[in-house]
Amino acid sequence: MSKVERESDKYAKDKWYQNIWYHHKAKIIIVLFLAVAVFAFIYSSLSKSDIDLYVLYITADPEVFGERISSLETTIGIFTQDITNDGKINVFVDNVYIGANHETDQIYKNKERIMTNLRAGTCFLILSDETGLEYLISSDTLCLLENEFTDTELTELTGHYLDLRETKFFERPMMEDFEGNLYMSLRQFKGTIAELNSNSLKTFEQSKNVFMNIFNNNTINIKRDEDE
Repeated sequence: MSKVERESDKYAKDKWYQNIWYHHKAKIIIVLFLAVAVFAFIYSSLSKSDIDLYVLYITADPEVFGERISSLETTIGIFTQDITNDGKINVFVDNVYIGANHETDQIYKNKERIMTNLRAGTCFLILSDETGLEYLISSDTLCLLENEFTDTELTELTGHYLDLRETKFFERPMMEDFEGNLYMSLRQFKGTIAELNSNSLKTFEQSKNVFMNIFNNNTINIKRDEDE
């Protein structure tokens, strides 16, 4: 004999679902939002090509115009080797702001993020404005260029940074409207724990080569240069 569901039981079930939505609507929406966000992040990470060069760009204020970051990525890409061998040049410029005019807690987190990336050996090529450069020098994280390029012909490189305004970097079409000063540095490699990591060595060599190419105005991606 089949079991007949009583009307009171149906009402109790309907009431249960209604109560869940009524009492936990906000939590359910947040969980669904996070699930979609996580899926989108994973999909994006899996679908994008590998990065050939990761660059930290440290400034007083955040860059609100994406075109400026895009200009940097495109122009640096002219001097960057395709180390992932995927037929693409993928330069990622990560802008982090540390100016005193912003909330102290956020600036602290941003500085921690910078130091975490530098300690991990995931980034060696660094761009900065005056505020960023002052912070980097005070943190004792940058190499002296004259010590790093002793075995090359770049004997005129000294100090902790290269002023890109004194190079042909800003003569590139994508950089014509870029305002403000821009400095390029290398994170200290010799004598650090990064020397023991083969991946860090590969990243450093790539960063050093790009640094030299920019200084010498040595474009290695002719087609990318022409496509500007």
